[in-house]
This record gives sequence, C-alpha cells and structure tokens, in this order.
Amino acid sequence: RRRDNGSDDSESDEQNDAENEDEALRDTLRAVNASVAAARRRGGEERARLVAEATAAAKVTAEAAATRIEAEEMKRVVEQDRAALEAEKASHTFQNSTIVLSVGGHRFETSRQTLTSVSGTYLASMFSGRFPLTPNAEGAYFIDRDGAHFRHILNFLRDPVEKFKLNVNVNEGQREELVAELEYFGLLDRMLPYQAQERVGQSLLRRACLDGTRRALETAVAQARVLVFELGSTTPFLRERFQDLRWVITERVVNGSPV
Repeated sequence: RRRDNGSDDSESDEQNDAENEDEALRDTLRAVNASVAAARRRGGEERARLVAEATAAAKVTAEAAATRIEAEEMKRVVEQDRAALEAEKASHTFQNSTIVLSVGGHRFETSRQTLTSVSGTYLASMFSGRFPLTPNAEGAYFIDRDGAHFRHILNFLRDPVEKFKLNVNVNEGQREELVAELEYFGLLDRMLPYQAQERVGQSLLRRACLDGTRRALETAVAQARVLVFELGSTTPFLRERFQDLRWVITERVVNGSPV
C-alpha cells in the first residue's frame, strides 16, 4: 500500500512539473508575442515617422524649387524690361540724332534711324558707322544725285512697312527719273517691285496696238494680267524645287508668246 501511494505521489509531481513547464512555455510565448507586437508597433511608428519626414522634406524641396523658378522668372522679366528700356533709350537717341543731307543741292533733314531702316541699301551702308563720313562746311553730308525725287525715297524709309504709292500726278518722264534713282539707292524692288513687269506689259500692249487686230489685243491683255503670279506649296503638279516661287513673264518671245 505504501508503494502505491509513493507511485501516485510521483505521478502527481510529474504532472505538476509538466503543467509548470507548459505554463512557463505559454508565458515565454506570450512574452515573445508581446515583444513582436511591440517591435511591430515601434516599426510602424518609425515607418510613419520616416514617411512624415520624407513628405516634409519633399514639400520643402518643392517649395524651394518653386521659389527658385519664381526668382528666375522675375530675373528674366527684369532683364527683359531693362533691355527694352535700353533699346528704347537707344532708339530715342538714334532718332534724335539729326542728319542733314545735301542731295544734288537739295537739303533734307532726317535721322540715322530712317536712313538705315532698310538694310542692304546705299543709304543703310553709308550711315552704318562702318565708314568715316565728313560733313561739308554747312554740316551736311553731300550725295551727288538728283534731289528732285529724293523726298519719295525719304518718305518710304520713314515707314518702309507701308506699301509705297506713287502720286498719280507723276508723269512717265518723272517716273523714269525716279526709277533711275531707286536703282542707284538699291530700293527699286522695295518701292516699285513690279516695275520690270509693268514695262513688259506696256511692251506687249504696244506691239498689239501696232498689230491692230482684236485677237492680238485680247492676247496682250490676257498676258499682261498674269505678268506676276505666285505658286504655293499646295500646287500639286510642281516639283519641290519649284514650290513657293514668284514667277514673272519676261520680254523673251517663243512661238509668238512671252515666256
């Protein structure tokens, strides 16, 4: 009987030890889970902190970039305004610099700005500043040309954007004199761009009048109407090298027709 009680006590102790071990294992597991949960919380908090810091840094960077762009734009505007102001000052100085011309004994007062308003001309080259000029005793620059029609040239140079219109009271002889002056000053194509074509048209009409037939007159009129024409890039039958050109009828005659 004593042997049985001892066996029961031993089994009870083993059972208690197993329960204690299980409880200790559960406590350890709970501690590990708590540590993991705490670590996760700390990780989440750290991640949230890093995200917040990155967001704040990005915002600061964007604001700095926007401020830099705004400052650069303000600088550009200021530089443009300064350049425009300097150009305006130069323009006023340029315009106020009076130049006196003596063209064939005719006196004209103008400005360097007007004389150089059309590049590639005699006057623009003369007053470009590349060549030394010496005025005469009266302070005028002498040009040995007929000054009778120089006012037309000067009026055109004052506003070269507008199309030049010759006074209807100018007769044929005066027009020829003006043409000679325009050729000399390099302004014929700008002031009278179709002068050569007008001559061709007149020649065609004169020949038709000498012929005297109705057919000749009708043909001359039709040809004169198309002395100058333009073909644009939308003209389908032209090769590329002939696109966007101005075509004129010349005084050459082939098979009885001008070409």
